[in-house]
Amino acid sequence: MNRILKLGSVPIALMLTALMSLATAVSVSAADPFRSSNSRAIGAETQKAFELMFKDGNYTSAVKQLDVAIRTEANEPLLFALRASTFYAKEDYLGMQVAGKRVRSNAEALKGKDNLRAHVYLAASDLIEAGYIVKAEGLSSAGKALPLVQSVFDNIKKAQDIDPKDPELNLVKGYIDMLIASVLPLSDLESALASLKTYAAPDYLKWRGIALAYRDARIPNLALEAVNKALVAAPNNPDLNYLKGQILWMQGGSNIPEAKKQFELALKKANQLNPTLLAEIRQQCQNLSGGVKCAE
Repeated sequence: MNRILKLGSVPIALMLTALMSLATAVSVSAADPFRSSNSRAIGAETQKAFELMFKDGNYTSAVKQLDVAIRTEANEPLLFALRASTFYAKEDYLGMQVAGKRVRSNAEALKGKDNLRAHVYLAASDLIEAGYIVKAEGLSSAGKALPLVQSVFDNIKKAQDIDPKDPELNLVKGYIDMLIASVLPLSDLESALASLKTYAAPDYLKWRGIALAYRDARIPNLALEAVNKALVAAPNNPDLNYLKGQILWMQGGSNIPEAKKQFELALKKANQLNPTLLAEIRQQCQNLSGGVKCAE
């Protein structure tokens, strides 16, 4: 039985989302979700959308909140990065590309003001454009995207040269390193996770990424430990319940009832989930239950 659905696509999507989800120093209100010192402020409305999406796992409300934020915070790269991630989630790749271009223009505007974050956002915009090429034109067009992928790494390196310990930068770099380790079997997983483990924040994204990496590496005991830490930081996030259920299912045996319980906890919040993810959770839970539809 193929227990875990789309093992490769989930970290790719999450990396895209995380790399697109970065704060900016343009606005003057709200706390920095990444840093406890040397913080930058982001727009209050944009931060609400960020936390709805990643801390609460409330995709539906996050999309609505982005519409609110764009009225007053249209100069923030984070805003359009988040919008790009929602277009990606519903497979509107043209919309994703358009939002990515706004990420780039707003990132360019950060140069000379916050160069570290300008480079991270330039990396994000290149990744969005590369994703658009592959999704819109097919895998045969991957060669066209390679220069953009190289530019992603170049901009991450430039950001590292400014502050290699920056939590936001290391969250992004950590997801990239984790993705590489998941698709290249000879990669050193622990080295790949060093950025996430050492400097990344916030915890609900940091530990989620680590859990995904260990899940894809088929190390469920460490994956379970990581997802439990993510749940401490974001206890009401149904995405994390789903991830925990996948890991418990991978362990099998006496863990199966708890795996089903975690799937059903996620399904209880069906009205806030991305429709594609909701359909996936329903199918996985039904598969786990021997073809019986799970409670919602």
